[in-house]
Amino acid sequence: MVIRLYATLRQRAGARDVEVSWRDGASVGDALRQLLQQRPALEGCIFDPDGRVVPYVSVFVDGRDIRHLDGLSTPVDEDDEIAVFPPVAGG
Repeated sequence: MVIRLYATLRQRAGARDVEVSWRDGASVGDALRQLLQQRPALEGCIFDPDGRVVPYVSVFVDGRDIRHLDGLSTPVDEDDEIAVFPPVAGG
């Protein structure tokens, strides 16, 4: 399964795409925790101290925001793509 990172998250991780292993019954939360094990520089950038996605980060599964699905419990398949967007500002 691929987790695609954008903007500052990509820079911190040192990669645009990170491959994580998939297992039957896996959730978005499982995949993101595995991402943090592989890329510890992302620690504190995705989860708050209580294990929730920080409010200013958006996580999508195949283009659908997990806030409109089952959050971190959203099930994922091995062919799914998870995209993680940090806050974006511009002017």
